[in-house]
Amino acid sequence: MKYNRIVINLLLSICFLVGCDDKEFGEGYDLNLPVSVITDIKPVTEYIDGEVILTGKNLSDVTSVFLGNISCEILEVMENGLKIKIDRSAERNKISIVNKYKKEFESSQYFTPLYYDVEITSWPSKLEKGKTFSIQGKNVDLITKVQINDIDIERVGNATPQKVTYSLKDLSLDATAVITIKTRTNQVLVSSSIEVVEPSDVFVPSSSIWLCDFDNINPIIVEGNPSGAGATYEAGTNLSGIAGAFGSYYTVKAPLGNAWNGVYQELVCNNDGKGFDLSSFTKPYITFLVNTNGKQGYFNPRLTVNGESGDKHFTGQGGEYNDNYKFTTNGWEWRSYDLTEMGFNVSGVVESIDLLIRGANVGNNNSEAFEVNIDQVMITDGALLPTVLWDFSTKPVIVDGSGELNSGTGVTTAGEGEHYLTIKSTNVEKWASLGKITRENISAEKYANSLYVNFLVNTGIDGAEGYAQLIFLQNDSELGKHFKGENVYGDDYKFASTHGNWEWRSYQIDPKAMELWSGEATELDLMSPFDLTVEFKTGNVQGKYELNIDYVVLTAAPLDNK
Repeated sequence: MKYNRIVINLLLSICFLVGCDDKEFGEGYDLNLPVSVITDIKPVTEYIDGEVILTGKNLSDVTSVFLGNISCEILEVMENGLKIKIDRSAERNKISIVNKYKKEFESSQYFTPLYYDVEITSWPSKLEKGKTFSIQGKNVDLITKVQINDIDIERVGNATPQKVTYSLKDLSLDATAVITIKTRTNQVLVSSSIEVVEPSDVFVPSSSIWLCDFDNINPIIVEGNPSGAGATYEAGTNLSGIAGAFGSYYTVKAPLGNAWNGVYQELVCNNDGKGFDLSSFTKPYITFLVNTNGKQGYFNPRLTVNGESGDKHFTGQGGEYNDNYKFTTNGWEWRSYDLTEMGFNVSGVVESIDLLIRGANVGNNNSEAFEVNIDQVMITDGALLPTVLWDFSTKPVIVDGSGELNSGTGVTTAGEGEHYLTIKSTNVEKWASLGKITRENISAEKYANSLYVNFLVNTGIDGAEGYAQLIFLQNDSELGKHFKGENVYGDDYKFASTHGNWEWRSYQIDPKAMELWSGEATELDLMSPFDLTVEFKTGNVQGKYELNIDYVVLTAAPLDNK
């Protein structure tokens, strides 16, 4: 025993003298943790968005793949192989991998991405001094430089393959300007001469950002730790019995509210770890549909910016909704809340926007059962301010035509409720009218700075095509709106095919740029009422015609994200 104590004291003395440090498990120890190795890359050159196969050893342990500093999505784990997707921002570099044991490996081979040519479908029709302008088309995110009269222009926000936005702030322009574009494939694209005008009163919001719609965009669902009388709850998607959801939605129910005793669930929205760039937004709002089905429910947002997280509440936004830390509705209601006024810092990239579902001021007695249904959660540039013109829960009067109020025949139900309107014809000529629906005496003062007409459209699955046009009637003048090449959807006096899917369409209405179809008006006066007609016109469609339409709504911000 004495000898053992002497040895232990001697070892402790040696450790003290040489400075023994605590180490992480595995650091400096003789542990043979598996290393993942890349032995081959096929192909070594491929187009962006393309697939590449990595072969090697221990690749099933890999958690991350990078091309230089650009993360690549892992599509499939195979035996001794990985299938990855090449990101659109990729550049020539070596491929590195990191496995679950934090072991890293870099390939000896270089991978070279290939890029697509840019196709411009819509140059700006005019440039407003000091404002932003957008370029639309195909692969426009592959633009590397934009110049106006040989001056470099800065991009605003994130680009998408269909749309990119640039700023004219602090730039002095002549009466006309020419835009020059350079691309990753060394294209040089030049616009025609564009008129430069003084800024108008029309506000062009940034494209809306979808956080979750519970159909195609889903959050990460994290179980909470609720306590108190209302701790028992159920949650799920694709629930039925409440008319008005756009496809799937998210529900949390409890027999009793748990007040402030913990969170039932967290819905984490982080754009697959990429976050959300709000730098181009003038007034970012969180907008969503909520339905408590005659009961009470609540949730509130938590934002993470620069690694710091904090949550705020919807109550106190001018009392418009009378929330008081709880929602009460008898059906689906749109809500929009100013994130800045709520106290959030949203001037740049927000890493995560989460929804905390909790009892809050919903009590925990038998008379206050908890229920909240959530759908169509997005960030809009300004409040949505919706005016629903038709939800097709009942069939509208179709003048000079016929249509069917559908409930899922031919295409999947979409929109609010279980019905949508179908207009079909087996053989049509160009520019024939198949009927009209009209909403009269629309008050539009709240859209004085920005007006969008939005709807869900589906052109069917059997090769048919469809089209419609808008007619604004005011003071005996008809002002028209066609859908053609100036929009991102690729419409050409007929809607670009949706291939059997439901798609949002959002068209901004410029009151000063309408087509005068009859009368003497020079513009649409948004401070006075008007009638709006949707005419099911064949346009450039010839032969088989089909148009499925649902949920026609006016808003101050677009409902799509293009």
